Amino acid sequence: MYMENFYVIESEDNPSIFCDAEKGLIEMEGRSLPENVDTFYNPVIEWVREYLKNPMPKTTVRFGFVYINSSSSKKILEILMLLKKLLPDNDLKIIWNYLPEDEDMYDEGMDFAKMTQLDFDFKITSE
Repeated sequence: MYMENFYVIESEDNPSIFCDAEKGLIEMEGRSLPENVDTFYNPVIEWVREYLKNPMPKTTVRFGFVYINSSSSKKILEILMLLKKLLPDNDLKIIWNYLPEDEDMYDEGMDFAKMTQLDFDFKITSE
């Protein structure tokens, strides 16, 4: 089954999002404080739901946020909980990139890891 890639171009208040079913890849990076969190994230959630019907054996999720507001956090948690359904039948790798001086984003990733009980791979990035 072929699925269209999903892509959102980064703006001042919205992260870039790239979802590629054939590669089993989901990437989100930038600032996440959309004016309407449902309008922004619900298409991503729908894409993930569709992907879960026929996932790749390995799925990689890469985050690179510099800011996430609380309503975005709830949507990202929802996406992570959906992706958790891949386990244990499929491999799920979650990479949480953050800047070395950004303890808030590191803590945010740690919170997601605790809430979802998923293994996160924390990586310091230069940009």
